Amino acid sequence: GSHVGQGAETGIALIADMLNTCMFPGQKTTVLLETMAGKGTEVGRTFEELAAIIDKAAMNDKIGVCLDTCHVFDGGYDIVSDPDAVFAEFDRVIGLDRLKAVHLNNSLNGLGSHKDRHAKILGGVLPPEALVRIVCHKALAGRPFILETPNDDAGYAAEIAWLREQWEARHE
Repeated sequence: GSHVGQGAETGIALIADMLNTCMFPGQKTTVLLETMAGKGTEVGRTFEELAAIIDKAAMNDKIGVCLDTCHVFDGGYDIVSDPDAVFAEFDRVIGLDRLKAVHLNNSLNGLGSHKDRHAKILGGVLPPEALVRIVCHKALAGRPFILETPNDDAGYAAEIAWLREQWEARHE
């Protein structure tokens, strides 16, 4: 969501109100909020903003988070130099139990750029080895990873094969 100039606090309240309108008792689906890069007036650019939305939602037991690697990097979280600190901060603010999925992609922009420009796994500013460390990170074990790179089917297949090869080399 975007607060369109009303301020993050208002945006957080509006998103939580909409979740409260859409969600219903007995709901089986978990709604995932995505980490955002912080471009313009986006809401969800910090872990604290996501936590505030979750806290205000009536059925917050049915709300999780999808961590987007480009978004968190562009948003200022240094997943390249210190992913342990980023995941510890996520755990402290939101809780790793709420982390349900990962959008895996590279970024065309630098740390804290607030741009949100996805890149291919081997074609951005994040070193490929940093992305491999994220895929293999113990804090993310057992979670689904979804490639969200600007690619065609052959490109996705090549990225998946490369990532699988890297993962297997670390787990032999």
